[in-house]
Amino acid sequence: MTVSLSEPTHKLVEHYRDDPLLRAELNALTRQTYGFDFEAWYQAGFWQADNQPCSLVRDGKMLANASANLLDFTLGGQHLHCVQIGTVITAPEARGRGYSRYLMEVLVERWAGQCDLLYLFANSTVLDLYPRFGFRRVVEHEYYQPWSAQPRATTFHPVNLDDGEQRQRFIDALEKSCPQARLSLVPNVPLTMFYCDGPYREAVFHSAEHEAYVVIEHDGERMVLVDVFCERELVLADVLAELVTATTREVVLGFAPLHGDGFATRVVDSDDALFVWGATSTSVDGQTLMFPLLSHT
Repeated sequence: MTVSLSEPTHKLVEHYRDDPLLRAELNALTRQTYGFDFEAWYQAGFWQADNQPCSLVRDGKMLANASANLLDFTLGGQHLHCVQIGTVITAPEARGRGYSRYLMEVLVERWAGQCDLLYLFANSTVLDLYPRFGFRRVVEHEYYQPWSAQPRATTFHPVNLDDGEQRQRFIDALEKSCPQARLSLVPNVPLTMFYCDGPYREAVFHSAEHEAYVVIEHDGERMVLVDVFCERELVLADVLAELVTATTREVVLGFAPLHGDGFATRVVDSDDALFVWGATSTSVDGQTLMFPLLSHT
């Protein structure tokens, strides 16, 4: 694969986490595209070396970005060193010039064959793009169950992440949590806090009785148990009735549980399709599982 940059005014920049000007450019581009940025996450000390933006700039202005995120997972006792490509974006005024293609070629050339799994998630507008770089679609499955039982008195209470003590206890729990999923992200405080200190800030709950934290989302009659953090394996049947509401009619998991008893499975139907690099079958091929929602980058 040949990678070249024909325009001399363009510059490939990396390892700029602590450069306020380039970081501001990335933040502006992600804000414009996705409605969020990384500044609060950076200021909280969560942006670590395993989050590696690869960006194209011209005269200090960011034109495009694609990031490599180094993540470790466990699957059936096997440790997987993975690289997820994410935050693939191009400034509106720079689209159609091959900038994202160039950055993808850089990252694929760098990481293909250098990790156990190179993968990404793509929305429906770009499903035809990634096969050009050697990626292929892999179907994910989610676990769910219809719900008709009444809620049980809950021992779970909201976590106030603005409270220093509650925040630190939550971070400590993330570090000590054991796998709750078949495909489990090895404890990764920075990535988990990107979500839990961001879009899921009001969705984190703790139970002293169960010695567990959960992230839950209610959407009408649907409850999503996004993730679970506990030092021991948490029996989901023991806690679901404490998390649902009187109107819940379906419970969906944001991960593939260690034990699927009581759950049905179905193909994930979302605007976030999994693509894996390489023609050779990998450890996630043909399995009834999904990457945990909080592991997406």
